[in-house]
Amino acid sequence: DFSNILTILKSKPNVAHKLHAAMIKELQDGMNDDLEDLLNEGSLQESLEKVSKLADADSSVQEDAWRPPGNVALHLRSVDAQRIKEESEKLEKQVNELEEENTILMTKISDKRSNILVLHDTITRSLSKTPNAVELLVKRLEQLEKCLKVLDHE
Repeated sequence: DFSNILTILKSKPNVAHKLHAAMIKELQDGMNDDLEDLLNEGSLQESLEKVSKLADADSSVQEDAWRPPGNVALHLRSVDAQRIKEESEKLEKQVNELEEENTILMTKISDKRSNILVLHDTITRSLSKTPNAVELLVKRLEQLEKCLKVLDHE
């Protein structure tokens, strides 16, 4: 129930639990301090009578307690509600921009990887043909050397 009061705590139940525990501890500490003060003053009976009178006086009030409406969008009690809304919209816009940027970067990376794969395939084919080309060049060199020897002897 505590997390339903503040709408921002619905998305963070752990924070709501910690806040609830802290509030209960604070209330208990305050009540204990008040009781100790009453005991130290020695007028416990008088204080209990005052509390009883205040409770009786308060119970005579028949006004309904204020409750927020069920639709939070219609009624935001927080002073910072507009600022929270603006900041949320700003963050949402930033997230959308980052997602678009990431999509563009992923496309560029994919294109570059494709280019790298094509280049790798081309290099691999060239290297696989290299031994044949070297062998042909060696044979031509030998033939040219023979031709030179023949021309030198003539």
